[in-house]
Amino acid sequence: MSTSHDENRDRVSRRRFLSGAVAAGAGARLASPAILRGLVGGAAGTGLLSGAVRAQGDPAAHRFLLGTMEIVVLTDGGLSLPASTVANNVPEEERSAFLAAAGHDTATRASALNVTLIRKDDNLVLVDTGAGMNFFQDAGRLADSFETAGIDREAVTHVVLTHGHPDHVWGIVDDFDESERFPNAQYVMGSREWDFWNAEDFLSTQPEILHSFALGAQRNLGAVADKTTRVNADHTVIPGVTMIDTPGHTPGHMSVLVEDGGGQLLVTGDALTHPAVSFERPDWQPSTDQLPEVAAATRRQLLDRAATDGLLLVGYHLPWPGVGRVETKGAAWRYVAEV
Repeated sequence: MSTSHDENRDRVSRRRFLSGAVAAGAGARLASPAILRGLVGGAAGTGLLSGAVRAQGDPAAHRFLLGTMEIVVLTDGGLSLPASTVANNVPEEERSAFLAAAGHDTATRASALNVTLIRKDDNLVLVDTGAGMNFFQDAGRLADSFETAGIDREAVTHVVLTHGHPDHVWGIVDDFDESERFPNAQYVMGSREWDFWNAEDFLSTQPEILHSFALGAQRNLGAVADKTTRVNADHTVIPGVTMIDTPGHTPGHMSVLVEDGGGQLLVTGDALTHPAVSFERPDWQPSTDQLPEVAAATRRQLLDRAATDGLLLVGYHLPWPGVGRVETKGAAWRYVAEV
């Protein structure tokens, strides 16, 4: 797909317009810096809407085969968070010492946004829609990645939503004209997750730090409500693509198991979010996990399964392009990147 100079100029203009809207605090659906700081760790979150790290490396797309399926990982950009967000149930000294020993920044956590696309026959299945342009400055690049990869967004037949956090569902509609980014797709989301974010009493029953997230989720999910199938675990999206229950990060979080030609790929969503902590310290509790003890149990189950069965992984927030495998390491595990 070619992109004209005018189209590039329009995208730049829209991003500047939307960046200005964020800076001005326009619209109740926008996540305020104060709310984001509260979710990811208090004062340490200062500056969250600026200087966010882009997904490591060009290009915008990473392709490989799983049996007869083509898997394409597209970048939606990246986030930069305080390193404290990787675990809030351990002393700062212990957390910093572990991160330093593992070769990670002890102050800042660079988090990629790796969006998976699965092509099988006439089906094109997208797992999550990215953040849109109203969440973080260097997120919201998925539409550009589609164009760079030469893939038509209108060709997407199915969109699977792992959970309702902003960086996964705020890309459903265009932030500028509110049109659907994937107009020909049918949507699939776990029933429990859908019900959680769309509860009529959400604002009166859930913590204030989640209110902006919920307003954004309701806006975006509402736009495709008539096209969305709400499902339980083990739902088959298309043959070889199955949604599995991986709760904890959010109440109804699901991951996606892809199988073809004897190969297996697990698209983890946010069940695994850090290349060292999630694998080697699975009981540490990221501040973004809504049910931390449930999330820790889910991590252990997934890691054991991935190591035992030799699964390939795509991690939404692992270093670009987030493709790797799991090996046992003592009583825990370690992440081995494939590229």
